[in-house]
Amino acid sequence: MFKDLAALCASPGFAHAIAYFCLRDHVVGYSDKLKAEEYAKLFSFERLIRTEISTLVGLLVRSPCDFAIPDVKVLEDYIARSESLLKELHNALSEPARRQIQKAIADPGNIEKYDPLSTAEALREPIFYGPESAYSSQYRDLSVQKYTRDSEWLTSTRGFSPEDARRVAVAVSKHVNAKLLTTLVDSRDLLPEKRNILAGFQFTAADIAAAGGLKLALVSAVLDSFTCPEDGNATFTSLNEFNATNAFPILKAGGDNRILFLFTSLTEALYETPFFWMISDKSYAAAASTNRGLFAEEFSTTRLTRVFGADKVFRNVDVWESKTRKKKLGEIDSLVLFGDRAIVIQAKSKKLTLAARKGNDLQLKADFKAAVQDACDQAVACSQHLLAGTSFITESSGKEIRLLTALKKIHPVCVVSDHYPALSFQAQQFLAFKPIERIEQPLVCDVFFMDVVTEFLETPLRMLSYLELRARVANNIGLSHEIVALGYHPSQNLWLGEYDFIGLEDSFSVDVDIAMAARRDGVEGERVPPGILTRLKGTPVGRIIEEIEKRSEPGAIGTGLELLKLGEKSVNDLNIVVDKIVSAAKKDGKPHDATLVLSDRSGGVTIHCSPLPDDIAGSKLKTHCELCKYREKAGRWFGLTVWPGDGSVRFGVMLEFPWKQDQALDVVVGKLPPLKPIEALATLNREAKRPKIGRNALCPCGSGLKYKKCHLPKGGMPS
Repeated sequence: MFKDLAALCASPGFAHAIAYFCLRDHVVGYSDKLKAEEYAKLFSFERLIRTEISTLVGLLVRSPCDFAIPDVKVLEDYIARSESLLKELHNALSEPARRQIQKAIADPGNIEKYDPLSTAEALREPIFYGPESAYSSQYRDLSVQKYTRDSEWLTSTRGFSPEDARRVAVAVSKHVNAKLLTTLVDSRDLLPEKRNILAGFQFTAADIAAAGGLKLALVSAVLDSFTCPEDGNATFTSLNEFNATNAFPILKAGGDNRILFLFTSLTEALYETPFFWMISDKSYAAAASTNRGLFAEEFSTTRLTRVFGADKVFRNVDVWESKTRKKKLGEIDSLVLFGDRAIVIQAKSKKLTLAARKGNDLQLKADFKAAVQDACDQAVACSQHLLAGTSFITESSGKEIRLLTALKKIHPVCVVSDHYPALSFQAQQFLAFKPIERIEQPLVCDVFFMDVVTEFLETPLRMLSYLELRARVANNIGLSHEIVALGYHPSQNLWLGEYDFIGLEDSFSVDVDIAMAARRDGVEGERVPPGILTRLKGTPVGRIIEEIEKRSEPGAIGTGLELLKLGEKSVNDLNIVVDKIVSAAKKDGKPHDATLVLSDRSGGVTIHCSPLPDDIAGSKLKTHCELCKYREKAGRWFGLTVWPGDGSVRFGVMLEFPWKQDQALDVVVGKLPPLKPIEALATLNREAKRPKIGRNALCPCGSGLKYKKCHLPKGGMPS
């Protein structure tokens, strides 16, 4: 199949077929605002993905390129034959997994024996066809941070700095986008045989210099460094061998003319290729490797600091056996301490080797061990020392880091610094982790996901809630990349509902994709994925969560995390009740409360609205929570006290310990009325008879505003 593809790609004018695929499958058009239905074409199973197109480009340059426009019928034949061969190739790569599935069907009693993705041979398919690790904007912008320490070497040997390369890439994107649009408009009035889509992907150094307002010599230096040598791409002799057009994606097209089929290929080359230039310089190789490792640590720390604040994030943490510092127990690349929660980051800069991509089992597992398993083991070991409370931890400066409270939960996170194909697949297949109390299932991701998740979950509660929910469903969802889970989160809160396992297709990331394009590339589109990130804004529960996010007491954090786990219906019901008790407390000056029982009856949340002094209100809240927890036989209960009128948070309490029968408490709770789930409370509120309130009358809630300005826009006054 590979040889047949190579012969086809050597055909005269085949470059025009590649241009057609790039336009059809990788260019999204929109009018005033990019919408999900327009972006959805990028998730079609019929499109050619970038690895397939890169294969065609790599085979194209194995022979001298002929860019003459082929006859329309010939071009149609090129397109049809390419798709047929690539489909056949995909089926061949899928065959090992398909065989295992057939064996499992034939032998249902021993289904565990037939894992369809347990071998390197079977993983060739997800490795080749897996989704992109990063957005083009991330490759482009993070390349500057990755090579900032290497700027002097790049400038002296290549004639440009990392920032120079980024600016040239921006100019290439600007020019090619504009030229492609012009080419399409101009082609409308031409006969089919005269249309030249390939021209839309073509440019000169002078074009790019003009588009970016850059010096021609600088532009030429960057373009030359990423232009594929005209040596026939001799190493690309099979699908998983080195393809030079991945490292050097710009092609020569006669004179100073150049062609770039896919912009993401250029930005990935900006991010990946310079490292290989550096390690080929023996006098600089060691420094380049050190800098590469530092980047992943620094970047993760910077992004987490954006969420938690500089006083909660520590880099290069040493874990010692005692204050004498004679024996080091471990090192943590980045540590987050927030209340009674912690995040332990271990970063690695190992890559998936060519041997593993070819289907070598031993090499695949060795690569995974070096890139992920070792980091996971290190993170878990350090987490255990932190939980024991007997170790002495210090910053890189030697200053002691004090734990202000005992840790109740730690999230280990393993981060790789480069594109690691099928990372999520491999983590589910190969990661060895035995459940340990208070240590969550490790999250395995790359720096690009760290960038995205901290972009949207930009508060401590949001981030901690996601890590907790993601760990809970770690082995119960199938996905190709972590961004798919993040895309599912805003709409479904990572909730599986009645299912034990669900498979998430890539299209769940569409809202995140559009939001990233809007934020990083200036595309007109929604900057926040709709769902839990937007639906709580301005609601009573939303205001409570915003208040909690400003503090780090364990009780408040625990309550906030439980509130973030609620489904949309429960949130709406609780909004009504909280609104009611806050208004009632302001009106009559008496305490009021609302209680929510979690759907699985494992715990609940009680919210007190009280004007009483802290000591009295705190005692009442704690007693109420203890009784609720006992009556429900729950393992945990969270309580929160808020002020009447504005509903601002005063303090919280968290009760978390096994239920144990107590005869005295049996007597007390036996006299209490049944505790209704929040859904039942809300139903009662809706069904209660309401007096008619005039639009211009004062709102009964006691706000002093007219009804039309207060509760009427919210759906009416709760009973």
